Amino acid sequence: MDQHGQTQQRFHDRPDTALTQFALRVVSELRRNARIETGSPQMDVLDLLLCHANIGDTEPLSRLFMEMKRRGITAEQIIDIYFPAAISKIGNDWHDGDLDVLQATLRMSRLQALLREFGRAWMSDSAGGPTGPRILLVLPGGEQHTLGAMVAANQMRRIGVSVRVCLIPKATLLAEQLQNSRFDAVFVSAANRSCLASCVDLVKTIRRLPDGGLPIVLGGGILRELQDDMGLKALAGHVGADLATMDVTKALAVCGLNSKAQAAE
Repeated sequence: MDQHGQTQQRFHDRPDTALTQFALRVVSELRRNARIETGSPQMDVLDLLLCHANIGDTEPLSRLFMEMKRRGITAEQIIDIYFPAAISKIGNDWHDGDLDVLQATLRMSRLQALLREFGRAWMSDSAGGPTGPRILLVLPGGEQHTLGAMVAANQMRRIGVSVRVCLIPKATLLAEQLQNSRFDAVFVSAANRSCLASCVDLVKTIRRLPDGGLPIVLGGGILRELQDDMGLKALAGHVGADLATMDVTKALAVCGLNSKAQAAE
């Protein structure tokens, strides 16, 4: 059987097996470098990723792999460009009333499962040396969307940053994390404006802790929603963060961690 036939056969196995095999093949064959990619997606390729998210079938992933290989789309680009674009499209469709809550949630959960397999394929959890930069990535209370945080964690781990994700932590857990482990900065990820008050409370909690003097960066979809209303600098000031940005590279640079990350690769 030819290579494409083998691919098609694998993608008709159990869905979880197919996701694992797809992610492993993309990362092993199409990974090019560790840097964080930017740019715009090719819409017909994005449609294949969205098709998988929409119907839950893994057949579109077979076509996605072949299109990635044919067009020279890298594993890094699918994470850094196509996943955020897919997340944004699903979110916009929900806001516009084209999707109900259940439909949007199912689509997001399918993307999250696929992204998790990419992380495993990249051996993300083992990335980052003991002397490399360490980030505590936290989500505020009321936040139910973790995909954006997962993308950011994947990006940072790829370039040698150790990331610990803490979902909606209590003050005691935050204190324990900061006291028992070395971190260079705290990144807060929030998806939309409904979590603004929780972000303020979370940052205040961090600042009151003995190790609360670390740089704090606010990121996530909330920036896209509020940047026109108040600007990113004002938003960071309102929350109490040192910076508000959706650019992981910029966030690391402002915290003085870019050179450390590159040295740890």
